[in-house]
Amino acid sequence: MKTKKLKITDIILFNFSAIFVLDSFAAAAKIGWSSIIYWFLLAIFYFLPYGFISAELSSTFGAEGGMYVWVKKAFGRKWAARTNWLYWINVGLWMSSVYLAFSSTLSFAFFNNTLNFWIQIGIALLLTWIIIVLNFIRLEKLKWIPNLTSVAKLIVTVALIVGAIYWLANGHPVSTLINDAKFGFLPSWSTGVIFLPVIIYNFSGFELQSNATDKIDNPQKTIPKSILISGIIIIICYLIGTAAVNIIVNVNHLDEANGIIQSIGAAFKAPWITMIVAIFILFTFFGTMLTWTSGANLAIKEAAEDGEFPSIFASKLKNDTPLWASIITGIISTIVILIGGAMLSATPNVANLFWTLYAFSSLMFLAPYFLIFPAYIKLRLSKPNIERSFKIKGPLWVQWIIVLLPTIIIISVILFIFGSIVVKNDTWAFNSGGQHVTFCIVGSIIVIIVGEILISYNKWKHKKGGTQQHE
Repeated sequence: MKTKKLKITDIILFNFSAIFVLDSFAAAAKIGWSSIIYWFLLAIFYFLPYGFISAELSSTFGAEGGMYVWVKKAFGRKWAARTNWLYWINVGLWMSSVYLAFSSTLSFAFFNNTLNFWIQIGIALLLTWIIIVLNFIRLEKLKWIPNLTSVAKLIVTVALIVGAIYWLANGHPVSTLINDAKFGFLPSWSTGVIFLPVIIYNFSGFELQSNATDKIDNPQKTIPKSILISGIIIIICYLIGTAAVNIIVNVNHLDEANGIIQSIGAAFKAPWITMIVAIFILFTFFGTMLTWTSGANLAIKEAAEDGEFPSIFASKLKNDTPLWASIITGIISTIVILIGGAMLSATPNVANLFWTLYAFSSLMFLAPYFLIFPAYIKLRLSKPNIERSFKIKGPLWVQWIIVLLPTIIIISVILFIFGSIVVKNDTWAFNSGGQHVTFCIVGSIIVIIVGEILISYNKWKHKKGGTQQHE
C-alpha cells in the first residue's frame, strides 16, 4: 500500500509547531517594547539567512537524516556523528524543561500555584513517556497532532491580540510605557542581554523537517516554500504577541514562565477564559515535543544505520519508527528531571529548574550550528555543479556573509547564556550563578565525553569485526 506523503500544508504547520514555541515566549517579552526591535533585527540577520541555508541544503541534499547528511558530505563522518549526537541529546534535555513548563502552567492556571513540587515532577515524567510511546507511531499517522498544535498556537496568539484590544477598549493605559527608560522601544543592553538567547532559541528548528524528507511530497519544491511561508507567519506571531503582552502587563511584574496566562487573566478578568487558553497552551507543549522527538530520533536512527552509532540506535519497529533511540530519549529526560529536582529540592521551585534545564539544552542545541552553517559554504565550494532546485543568489562573498551572520550570533548567544561569568551581566539562566552554572558546565562535559566514547567504540567495533561503515 502506498504511504501517504506530507503535503506543503502539513510541513508549514510542522515548522510552525516546531519553531513558534510558547514555553519561553514571555521571557522574550520581558525585555519590554525593545524586544520587538530585537525580534525584527534577529529576523533579518539570523532567521532569514538561517532559513535560506536550511532551504537550500534540505532541497538539494534530501536524504533522510537531514543535517547529518549535510555535515557528512562537507566535513566527514566523525563530525557528522558529533553534530547528530548533540542535536539528538538536546531533545531529551529540552523535553525535561518543556514538561516542567507544562507542570508549572498547570499549577498556575488551575491550582493557584499550589501544586506540590514533586507532583509537578511526576507530571513531567508521565508526559515524557506518553510522548515516547507516540514516537512508535509513524509521523504520517500522527500529523494531525502537530497540525492541531499549530492551530492551538494561533488561537493563543489571537487570544493575546483580542485581550490587548479589550484591555485598551476598557480604558486601561498601555501597561509597559513605550518611552520607558528601561523597557521602552530604545534597546537597552542591560535588559536585552538577559533574554537574547531565548529569542535565538525560539527562532531555530527549520532543519528538523529535513529528517523526514522521504516522507514529504516533492521535497525539492515543498521545503523552500514551506520555510518561506512558515517563517513569515512565525515572525508576525512573535511580533504581535510580544506587543500584546506589553500592552496588558507591566513587564516589571511579568511572570517569565507563565506570562501568557498572566496576560490573558489580566485582560479578561474571567477565570473560565484563562483556563480555556491554558488548555490550548498545555496542548502546544505536548505537540511541540512530538514534533521534535520524532525528527531527532529519525536523524540518529539514520546515523546509526550509516554505522556511526551503536546498532541499538538503529533498532526500529515493523513500521520503521525508531525503537531504542526513542526509549533512550525518554530515559535521558527522566534522569535529568530527577537529578535537577534533587538538586533544587532544598528550595523547590519548578521555574528555577525549568530555566536551568532550558539553558543546558540550549548549549547542546546551538553547538551543531557551528557545523551546519559552514557545511553550506563548504558544499557550495566542493559540489558547485550539483543541481539545486532552490539556490541562494549572489556571488561568493554574499554566501560568506549569509554564513557568518548567524554563526557570529550563535557565538554571542552562548556567551550571553553564561551571563555574569563572561559578559559581566546577569542573564535569564544564571541570575544567581552557583549550582546552575555548575550543572550546565558539568553536564555539557559529560554529554560530549559520552558522545566521543560512543563514536569511538562504534568505530573500533567495526574495525575489529572487519566491517565497513556505509559511505
